Amino acid sequence: MINLVNAVNGNIRNSKRLVQFNKVCILLNINFKEPIKLTNNNAWFMGFFDADGTINYYYRDKNDKLKIRPQLTISVTNKYLHDIEYYREVFGGNIYFDKGQNGYFKWSINNKELHNIFYDYNKYCPSKSYKGKRLFMINKFYELYDLKAFRTPNNTALYKAWLNFENKWNNNNDN
Repeated sequence: MINLVNAVNGNIRNSKRLVQFNKVCILLNINFKEPIKLTNNNAWFMGFFDADGTINYYYRDKNDKLKIRPQLTISVTNKYLHDIEYYREVFGGNIYFDKGQNGYFKWSINNKELHNIFYDYNKYCPSKSYKGKRLFMINKFYELYDLKAFRTPNNTALYKAWLNFENKWNNNNDN
């Protein structure tokens, strides 16, 4: 037990767990260490993303074939602002408060540049959930997005490539 506490000491940062862990350290007479500074080399982000994050896209201007476009969003939600501020500090993006479900904070990134930063991070610290498969599909999403494959006529190879992408995206959580 002491080896485990020493191994994770300085790596606990969830607000609720930090208080609990501090009490364990006191009971075991171990000096409590403040959480280490997070960088984009720390796998903590991906573990938290696997637990409380999402990656998905939705269609904007869905009813207009000339304006329709998918909007890719990567986000993490949590009841406590402190627990997701790290994402904005390291990966950019925005945090907002959502009043639904008794209120929670949501960090999100919605553009190609920030998505690519998170994609590169996923290569270094890979996701262990189905979300990782979607993260690895970001490049294909933008390849087809840049070609506007989702707007091409239904009988074209490009539109079929988009449908194939959607099928893989929606059926990748069969773990």
